[in-house]
Amino acid sequence: MILLGKVGMGLLGTALAATGIICSEGMISVQVETKQPDEHHIFVVAPVVPMAMHFVPKDQLAEPAREIRPWLPTIRAGIDAMKEAEDIMFVEVTEPGQHVHIAKSGSSIVIDVDDHDGDETVHISTPIRSIESAIEELAAAKPAS
Repeated sequence: MILLGKVGMGLLGTALAATGIICSEGMISVQVETKQPDEHHIFVVAPVVPMAMHFVPKDQLAEPAREIRPWLPTIRAGIDAMKEAEDIMFVEVTEPGQHVHIAKSGSSIVIDVDDHDGDETVHISTPIRSIESAIEELAAAKPAS
């Protein structure tokens, strides 16, 4: 019985450690609400990029990696500046029936879209460190051989 308890504690510890590693880069949250013709509410929270980048075929990453490498110093400087900056609005578009808001809020980039004519609302939030990890993963992709 004690052996079974130790095995169970080992499995629980491994699961907690794996969850911590997966969540360490942050989670993206996507929330979509539609009201016509039927009301639907979708809410997804998922670990982002480092995990997802492992599922992209390596031959598909070679060309984007080659294209992004010359821009890495600029991208890194921009990300570092965003991490240090206060909350700021990047884009706000207000038109009859629509409102789009893209901002830095805390340590995340937040995108809110309200379509009043179509009665749809979309909210996306992703940590800046996840964006940074995605760019670094992409830049580290090896050229196709």
